[in-house]
Amino acid sequence: MWIALDKLIRRWQIAALARLDAEDLIARGRQRLVGRFRTLAERVPAYAELLRERGIAPEAIRTADAVLAHCPVLDKEALFGRFTLAQLCVDGDLSPLAGVLTSSGHGSRFAFGLSTAAQGRRAARGIEFALEYAFHTDRQRTFVVNALPMGVRFACSTVTIAETSVREDMVTALVGALAPAYAQTLLVLDPLFAKRLLDHARESGFDWSGLTLHVVLGEETYGEHFRRYLAESLGQDAEGWTRGFVCGSMGIGEVGLHLFFETRETVRLRQFAHHHPETLRAALGPWPGRTPPLLFVYDPGRIHVEIHAPDPSGFGALVVSTLDPSLMLPLLRYRTGDRARLIDRRVLAAALRDGGRADLALPPLPMLALAGRDKDFLSDGRALLDFKDALYAEPALADRLSGAFRIARDADGYCIHVQLNADQADDEPDLPDALRRVLPPAPDGATDRIRIWRYDDFPFGRTLDYERKFVYHHDERGP
Repeated sequence: MWIALDKLIRRWQIAALARLDAEDLIARGRQRLVGRFRTLAERVPAYAELLRERGIAPEAIRTADAVLAHCPVLDKEALFGRFTLAQLCVDGDLSPLAGVLTSSGHGSRFAFGLSTAAQGRRAARGIEFALEYAFHTDRQRTFVVNALPMGVRFACSTVTIAETSVREDMVTALVGALAPAYAQTLLVLDPLFAKRLLDHARESGFDWSGLTLHVVLGEETYGEHFRRYLAESLGQDAEGWTRGFVCGSMGIGEVGLHLFFETRETVRLRQFAHHHPETLRAALGPWPGRTPPLLFVYDPGRIHVEIHAPDPSGFGALVVSTLDPSLMLPLLRYRTGDRARLIDRRVLAAALRDGGRADLALPPLPMLALAGRDKDFLSDGRALLDFKDALYAEPALADRLSGAFRIARDADGYCIHVQLNADQADDEPDLPDALRRVLPPAPDGATDRIRIWRYDDFPFGRTLDYERKFVYHHDERGP
């Protein structure tokens, strides 16, 4: 009975989404900022100390405008690098702690998301809603393989979940044994491990055909060449999405999972931007580089989103504030380390009309364009996302590579180190020219050096463990 009621509630919530107004949702979430500020100022020891240091009188902050004008923008180092976890919690109390989500530590500092048992149950209901919204999991029996690095887990009572961590052989064994018994299978992966999974399947002769396979990608950015390569390698429809769907979800360890996510509407919009950048470049940016940013939606009742110190194109630091009053570790104006831009729906709709694609629908939730991490750009202005996606522009070329590369700058300029697949020979004389054909050219007439490495000799993480975020570029000359 309760399961049936939950399904009805989810269907009602999804139907209600279509009637929502994104601007009204944002305004309502913004109104909650004052209450969240009061909680932090009066009950969170670390935040009270930060306000005292900055001479900010809590009683003077009475409106959302005042919160955004006067409260400090904080980051991982300012909070988790200085204060204990207890000092960051409401009332300095860790006793309700039931679950911990750890950040990747990619910036040489770990941060932690803390939750109570009640929050864990609400998070599971949120995942159930998200899966029904994206994949109709209440109506179709679904097998989910969570192949994210161990420690990134989620609960959901409406699907069957297997946790493999980053074991490609375990994923194919499970899919082969169980997927035929289900209407659909959902793979939750990060892009680099997804490439390893495809390579393993090809090397072992694993057959994906006959299965309806969806993929949710996390951990890092990717482009449309990669999305198409992944979908077609799995035997799915990469344009109409009539079979299978490849989408992204972005979480922040210290804030929560599935904060920003793609929908079928945003994927089709980005695919259009990929093929017709001149039509949407102004509406979405103009974005840095040649690969369109990821287009995400978010729930403005869960987080308030702002862009701090935007550049002339509108891209700046992504800053989020948590709005849930029951959080153990609330965050206000927290800088995530990503570069993003809020999307004006009216401007985007006008650009689509002018481009002859008024038929492309906009999602009901507010949208954000994500360009990547703050440091995902070379000193000459090229975007790291362009290099990532270029490796998948030609599927036959992508099949020969592992997907891992390192861009290093020294006194002689840039050298692009590329790792071959494990089954490729070390003598690949045509590869440098093939790579130059697809990789972003260096500006001002400069020429990048390209070095091809056998899989076992790649010096930047020879056998990738996929447990840590991969470092794609390094500047030996400093900033």
